[in-house]
Amino acid sequence: MTTLRDQAIAPLSRADAERLLQTLPLGRQTLERRVLRARCLKYLGSFDVAWAGLTDLMPAVKDPMLRARVAVDLVHLAYYLARADEAARLTVLAQDDAAGDPLLLAELRLGTSINLTAANDITGALTEARWAEDALVAAPRGRSRDLVMARLQRQLAHLHSHAADYRAAKTAADMTVRLASRINDAWESASGTYVLGFAAWYGGRTDEAVEHFTKAEGVLSPYRSSLWRYTLLCLSAARMQRGELAEGDRLARQSATGASEDLAHLALLRGDAEVAERILARAPKGSPADEHFRDFVRGIVRAQQGDPRAGIRMLEDLASEFGSRGMEHWAIGASVHAAYWREQVVRGAGAARAAHLVRDIGARGGEGFAYYLPEVAVWLGRAAERDAAAGPLARSIRARGESAIRRAQSDADVPLRTSKLDEATFHLRASGLTWRELGILRELERVRGEGAGLDRAMLAARLGVSPNTLRVHLTRIRAKLDVGDKRGDEVLLEAALAQSARSA
Repeated sequence: MTTLRDQAIAPLSRADAERLLQTLPLGRQTLERRVLRARCLKYLGSFDVAWAGLTDLMPAVKDPMLRARVAVDLVHLAYYLARADEAARLTVLAQDDAAGDPLLLAELRLGTSINLTAANDITGALTEARWAEDALVAAPRGRSRDLVMARLQRQLAHLHSHAADYRAAKTAADMTVRLASRINDAWESASGTYVLGFAAWYGGRTDEAVEHFTKAEGVLSPYRSSLWRYTLLCLSAARMQRGELAEGDRLARQSATGASEDLAHLALLRGDAEVAERILARAPKGSPADEHFRDFVRGIVRAQQGDPRAGIRMLEDLASEFGSRGMEHWAIGASVHAAYWREQVVRGAGAARAAHLVRDIGARGGEGFAYYLPEVAVWLGRAAERDAAAGPLARSIRARGESAIRRAQSDADVPLRTSKLDEATFHLRASGLTWRELGILRELERVRGEGAGLDRAMLAARLGVSPNTLRVHLTRIRAKLDVGDKRGDEVLLEAALAQSARSA
């Protein structure tokens, strides 16, 4: 029989968290129930609340396994809340107690690996992930082991992608999907589909990446989680890399997320180097890990705006820095861009390196590279296509770049699946609406688009909630949008768009 203590210590899926949270109301509770409630909130995306709850509980927990569980979850939360300085201290607190439980030990190593990834230490992150794999060998077979292993393989898919080991990344992504299918959790399955897209994207298989990201986004959309928003951001970039600029731009606005280097990257794909420069100039000084990616974009912008020699220096320095951290994918990308701009300065100076770079990509199992500019792909392919070993891949890279340029040129004539609400997402979030409340407004927009009359019972059924729960959500939306109770639900959508217009 599973005890409350067992539940408080065991790995949780999102579906577990949703189910258990309903049995854990606020109020006077045992220590185990309070720990379990905070952990459920973590898996539902309430990272700040979970951090505060678990931090407050930590001094009161005397049970070694429960204490290890709290510390392990805090290590994972440190990543989401950018508290890397806390992660090392928490790891030290957890490691002795966690050593007695293979699953806890594996999760601890996984959390450390994730935090090292945020610091761009891919070599260290891979070491920690391998230790997590070793720990899982001793774990009993079952759903809990599958859950932790699925998350570990998802992490490995990311790490191998950054390390430009594209074959290993695909293998890990495929394993993530297989393990997730055993867990019976839609969230975990969608996460596996997302990581398939991520591995394909980094490996240069952009069409495949778009297919997986689109599928994952459809499943994750109702959750309105950080993973959903990041999936949208990745999908936006992948579509733009195919030349679908307007649709990619729409998806980026709907995502309403992304660090300054991500947004500057998208601006470059739109051909807006000046916008990219302004985004980076306004960004506050970040961690060294942030600055590595920002300097990648800065180097390209510098070269585009008339100082190619300075851009080349930045890119070549970054290639060395990325390589020293095990980030070979990014080292290749920086080297490709540096070679492109060398060729613009002195004819033949960059072309001499093109065949070597294409051969390296192919040897790693890649079919392209994370290029910011389609014209760079066209140049790389053209420069390397006469090389016997690099030729087939070079011609494929060139063809994709040329296709992206043609698409971008005709993109203005392509009708979009426009949504005014999607475009208003950023402003509505700033006004205090939750992702769940935005989901309700989006469903109202769909109902109106279908020409159907608004009926609360029908709307509740479409959203998968009770009419009473829907009523509570609508009341909160009214308060945030300053819409009186005497006005019908039909006006909420107009009020949301009007508020966005005022904010703009």
